[in-house]
Amino acid sequence: MRRALLLLVLIALPASGDVFRVLDDPRDAAQARVDLIQQANREIDAVYFLARNDRVTLTVLRLLRDARRRGVERVRLIVDANFQHIPKSVLAHLSDEGVEVRVYHPLTLRHPSWVFRRMHEKFVVADGARYIAGGRNLAESYFGLSKRNFIDRDVFIEGPSGEDAQKHFEDLWSSKDVADLDVNVRDAEKQRASAVLDAATIDGYVEFDTNNDWTAGQKEVPSVQFLHDQVATSLEEMIAKAKTSIVIESPYVVPTKPVMRLLERKLAEGVRVQIITNSLHSCDGVLPYAGYLKYRRRLVLRGADIREFKGPDTLHAKTLVIDGRTVVVGSYNLDPRSQNLNAEVMCAVEDEEIAQQVRASLDEHLENTWTITAHEHRLRMPAPRSWRIRAWAARLFLPLFERQL
Repeated sequence: MRRALLLLVLIALPASGDVFRVLDDPRDAAQARVDLIQQANREIDAVYFLARNDRVTLTVLRLLRDARRRGVERVRLIVDANFQHIPKSVLAHLSDEGVEVRVYHPLTLRHPSWVFRRMHEKFVVADGARYIAGGRNLAESYFGLSKRNFIDRDVFIEGPSGEDAQKHFEDLWSSKDVADLDVNVRDAEKQRASAVLDAATIDGYVEFDTNNDWTAGQKEVPSVQFLHDQVATSLEEMIAKAKTSIVIESPYVVPTKPVMRLLERKLAEGVRVQIITNSLHSCDGVLPYAGYLKYRRRLVLRGADIREFKGPDTLHAKTLVIDGRTVVVGSYNLDPRSQNLNAEVMCAVEDEEIAQQVRASLDEHLENTWTITAHEHRLRMPAPRSWRIRAWAARLFLPLFERQL
């Protein structure tokens, strides 16, 4: 009898879900990272594709060091070896303070293919319970602090899926894909690095010790999927299930053959497909744009609604909204590199209210786009003539580089 009553009580208790908060505003995204690190109690683990030697990166490193000083047991950071710009003296100082830093796929003759296989994930997890994931790297331009910035999107999540993020980090940290750094420098250099971190901040942009609660007023959803392995397969399965609409926001649109066939099939089934991406005026690379041009007219002729961001900033958010209910946000671009070479992370949730919120953000971006039509598919934006020439010339070399885009 007692067991039966206990079972009934357990069934009646509401299941704990995840709080899912979208971080569109770059200042909110910066402050959320500060608060996440400062409020951690036991462990902080972070993975980033790019870490510049600027105010954003140095401030984050200061906070990681200070977390270790106040008693957080383990503080670890993984950065892609090819895009790690942290001064050696700072790394040595962090090592002395107990902050562990490793790099992903350092250049080595033993693994020549590592040159092409990069760590493109961007997430930070605290205590295995709260994390931030998305498209933003550790650099000022991803937080609205440069002359030309990247328009991006992250998500703040608290709940059971934090354990999945933590488990993924542990697997990565203990894998053969990462290595320690040689950071032997003189004591005087480490002392200067310590002073640099002591002074690191972004005055007037973020605040320390705020006690902000980023879950307050946010909706709890039954579950969030933290996608990290076979991300391409998961996304293709979601797109294949679409019944009414697919909205894709990606800075680079160079669909692989399976993705192109899938999009064409959904368009033939009457599913509305809208793609928001960069124009030549806003893109940050001529080769990805040349790769996109190969597919742009074909997609438009099949019925896709193609919108190109005018700039002057660069669109960098990676988001899908399917059937006005499924939302996916993370680091995955719609290109061969994300599908076949890079390590990527995406967070997926099914909730109409969150989907409406994300759609509202996408609609704001749409206000600053050109519509590409079947009859007006030529370049229409005021990009420099040299860039237009380079974009068209790059198409000649596309067969050599498309798999690397």
